Amino acid sequence: MGSYIFDMKSKALFAQFSRHIYRSYRYGSVARIRIGHSLLKHILEKFIDPNQEITLRNGLRLHLDLTKNNQDTIFWLDGDVEPQLTWAICNLLPIGGNFIDCGANCGLMGLLAYAYRNARVTFIEPHPRLAETIRRNIMLNNCQSTCTLMECAASDSEGEIQFYENLDDDGSHSVHKDWGANINVIGKVKSITLTSLIESKKITPIDFLKIDTEGNDLAVLHGLTKYLDPNITKMIYVEMQHDRETIANLLHDRRFAGFSLINRPHSETLALLRAASRGERVTYFVPYQNDLHTNTEVLWCGRDSDFFTFLTRLSREACPA
Repeated sequence: MGSYIFDMKSKALFAQFSRHIYRSYRYGSVARIRIGHSLLKHILEKFIDPNQEITLRNGLRLHLDLTKNNQDTIFWLDGDVEPQLTWAICNLLPIGGNFIDCGANCGLMGLLAYAYRNARVTFIEPHPRLAETIRRNIMLNNCQSTCTLMECAASDSEGEIQFYENLDDDGSHSVHKDWGANINVIGKVKSITLTSLIESKKITPIDFLKIDTEGNDLAVLHGLTKYLDPNITKMIYVEMQHDRETIANLLHDRRFAGFSLINRPHSETLALLRAASRGERVTYFVPYQNDLHTNTEVLWCGRDSDFFTFLTRLSREACPA
């Protein structure tokens, strides 16, 4: 038994060391040459168990399945998969605020909201396997009192909806059967509207709503009905990969203003997050323009809000006239 425990600890230490070596090579000061980081990762992962339970440097604990590309990326990048969204959570979500993670996948972003801002988090995830991973990660972090999982799909109606698994990309499961080439039919899953969720759980205000539902974002917004109001839903982060113009017009009509993510390499967005942690002012978003060159990841806030003033000031510092 003792040798088994020692072996488990050794494997965990090797996995932690491997993650450190990879990130140091890819992003560290000694990593001026970027060539070969994929090869290094490929070599290291041959010696690592695909089922991992890790602790990020911020203290957050995660169970990850490295056979799934999304969770594999989280493992190797120590959770720094979407630095711009992490920045938005840290700077725009009030401490103790309400965070709805709609299309939560394994739960990383909602758990970051809990870890950094002590937020009350509602996870919405329809994929049975990913929902089970979220449950496990909530338990690992002992945050059952403030984090709630809804195993369902958010949409514009209540009932059931067909759900499809993307076998090539674990971050791209969808209610749309054409959302990828290699699709597996999961079957019917429960569907809810955010209006019913808000009213049943008494979640107001919604301080930060993240929507990443792989093509169903417009239906999710329609499901907010009267709560699609910047006085109630303060901040919306939505990946507008589908129905972009319609989503933008809807939010503009409801008195929201948009700020698009600036297109940068991942290494630059990560460097900005490091700078922000040192107290430096950084800019990730600029005022939204509805054209083909605009990034589809957009922050929306009230046109008369303090968030609008803050984001506008930052964008002017980044792109002075």
